Amino acid sequence: MENVGTNYVGQVRSFFELLCKKDIDAWIQLWHPDGKILVFYPPQGFGSSIDGASAISSAFRGLFNNFQSFDAVISDIYPAADSDAVVVEYRNRAILRNGSEYTNSNIAVFRFRQGLISAYHDYFDPRRFQEVVDALS
Repeated sequence: MENVGTNYVGQVRSFFELLCKKDIDAWIQLWHPDGKILVFYPPQGFGSSIDGASAISSAFRGLFNNFQSFDAVISDIYPAADSDAVVVEYRNRAILRNGSEYTNSNIAVFRFRQGLISAYHDYFDPRRFQEVVDALS
């Protein structure tokens, strides 16, 4: 059986590299037009999903405009055998425009359709991300 998830490891790495560069124009090209971000434990004031590449682009432009810097370090990548899924463990660190630091440990599940990201499930500590959400308002 083929390990299909392995085919997408490069795209997952590009996903994080482009976010660290804050290059949302290039980053959104990795997404399927009907892509979806799912946040299962959203902080207060943050939705549980962002639906469609256009909405994702808009949301991440706003989010990343709030960061002076953003860094994500991948600790492990787990391509799923015979699936379009890739699971990633990573840590992030960002400096917000107000000078405060945001850090978190995340697990993300990527799903692909037609070679593009169709779903991104992000699991993180919502209490920590609340600082980022609060800074957006």
